[in-house]
Amino acid sequence: MINPSGHKILIKPEAVETESAGGIIYGNFDERLEKSGIQRGVLVAYGSQAWKAFSRDFDGEPWAELGDYLFYSQYAGKILIDPVDDAEYIIMNDEDVLAVVTTGSNTVIDNKVITK
Repeated sequence: MINPSGHKILIKPEAVETESAGGIIYGNFDERLEKSGIQRGVLVAYGSQAWKAFSRDFDGEPWAELGDYLFYSQYAGKILIDPVDDAEYIIMNDEDVLAVVTTGSNTVIDNKVITK
């Protein structure tokens, strides 16, 4: 597992669609380009200083919790491959998070409500 340091956060980006709802299979020639344009994912880890640099008096809770579905800046961060399980993640600054998608105590992922 990749452990972010400082104010960095680790996001598992949403998967690129490889097939349309009608069954048309997209070519993989543009998959890497599509991945760079994804702006949604799930927060899987964050550093000890995440969300604390914005105020010296910050003693509140982080803006997002592990497992929350996030929207982030389009070209934020760097794609990393976990050497343990070959999973793809994006590591970025905490300030690149634009919004957290929640419904009460639940999280919304791929238009499905996930109960915590």
